[in-house]
Amino acid sequence: MTPQEPGPNQPEETARLRERGFSRILGPVLRRASQPLTLGILMAVVTIVVVFGGVKTLAWMESPDFCARCHTMAPEVSEHAFSAHSKVECSECHIGRGFRGFAIAKIGGLRQATKLLLGTYANPIPPAADVMPSANDICLKCHDPAGQVADALITQTHYLEDEGNTEQRVALVLRQSGDGDTAAGIHWHVLSKVEYIPRDEHASVIDLIQVERSDGTQDEYIAESLVEISEQAGQTATELRANGEPRLMTCYDCHNRVGHAEPVAGKAVDQAMMVHAIDPSIPWVKKNAMEIVADGLVSEDDLLGELRELTADYHRDYAYLFVGESPSLGRSLGSISSLGVQFIEARLAEQGDVYPDYLGHTDSSGCFRCHDGGHYKLDEGRLSDEPIPSACSTCHTFPTTGESAPGVMLGPPPLTHSNRLWVFDHKTDALEGGERANCGECHSQTYCQNCHESGAELVNHDNMFFDHGAVIRETTTESCTYCHQKPSCERCHSDEELKDYPSQSSGGGP
Repeated sequence: MTPQEPGPNQPEETARLRERGFSRILGPVLRRASQPLTLGILMAVVTIVVVFGGVKTLAWMESPDFCARCHTMAPEVSEHAFSAHSKVECSECHIGRGFRGFAIAKIGGLRQATKLLLGTYANPIPPAADVMPSANDICLKCHDPAGQVADALITQTHYLEDEGNTEQRVALVLRQSGDGDTAAGIHWHVLSKVEYIPRDEHASVIDLIQVERSDGTQDEYIAESLVEISEQAGQTATELRANGEPRLMTCYDCHNRVGHAEPVAGKAVDQAMMVHAIDPSIPWVKKNAMEIVADGLVSEDDLLGELRELTADYHRDYAYLFVGESPSLGRSLGSISSLGVQFIEARLAEQGDVYPDYLGHTDSSGCFRCHDGGHYKLDEGRLSDEPIPSACSTCHTFPTTGESAPGVMLGPPPLTHSNRLWVFDHKTDALEGGERANCGECHSQTYCQNCHESGAELVNHDNMFFDHGAVIRETTTESCTYCHQKPSCERCHSDEELKDYPSQSSGGGP
């Protein structure tokens, strides 16, 4: 037998030799590992690796990066980056306190993941406000409405869609919290006990509101549209209470999109221009950005095509923007592109229809779900003629708009606000007594000009009070929405399409 030819017993010999080799190597290690000190060190290392890795994994699972792994969450993650809570982790708002809150959130996440894998999730995905932890557990960790008693001066910047992107300043005083007894200040709604019965699960329409005051008295208001005969209002309210579940008004009823605000093209572009992410010195940049962002694009390829055309137009008409090494135009086009992607994602998720933002009343029904002049007080089972108070001054002063806006607080409204024609007559009242000698005490010059340029200066005010639509049409060509918000007009004109809202160049308010 040659040395190259294996013998019949050679594999067994080889195996025994390997075992002896492993024993020589591992034997000392195992003997040392069996000693208490070494064993303790090994267990500590394993524990640290497991615990540290687990903690890091849990932390990652609570971050926007993890949430973005589901394609259905892309719009929410994108909007979160633009929100006032962009530095707040998802878990801070979506997971309740303690282990119970953590367990509920993770079990819910497993259900969502299963639906995503099986393709059985609803499309569009319904809002999750009904499964959010209590506002007292979430919002009040950082915010205290009762402590926000001071009025706040709010100023914003708006740019017109002209060649120079004319800057307009908008200012108003926000009344935050009253004393809990008088209905003054926005946060009065959550500092008092206010319950309501909505028509749908997302409270887009509210049918019945009950307010309980600190002295124990209660007021109840019902939607006028539900009552045909005044004497039957009480019976209708009883039926609503029997068939509906009253909800206690909380922070969520107004701040329902505070972490994922519905994108609004005009506001988003103005914000980018205000911080010079989009350079306001570039001619027509506001108009061009609006045409791209609000154009209804549904794919990034279309967006890229629009940006290429815009770049070519600037190269043809404003070649000086390409001279030198100024990155202004490129940076601005990049910001427009980012906004375009955000709005494409929002459209694909049907954000505007599915996730309305109830904060305020300029972009959705918001406050007007109750303060629409169409909810009337119940008086011994009958419908009275007293609606829910809807005075603008309850929550804020009238906005002033112009190239410069007041940088100081405005005083309280005069007592003559009780006169429904005060908006026309107050200049006479203001001059009486000599305490206020000019309009500038309350208004900026441009604010006065906005009203006068609408044609209202030439209107017969007494006639206008009863038939102002006809009188305005005889005097001026301005649209109704020059002075009124869309929800106000739609109370009577719900079947008509108000194509002229909003006007991008009227300069009339935020």
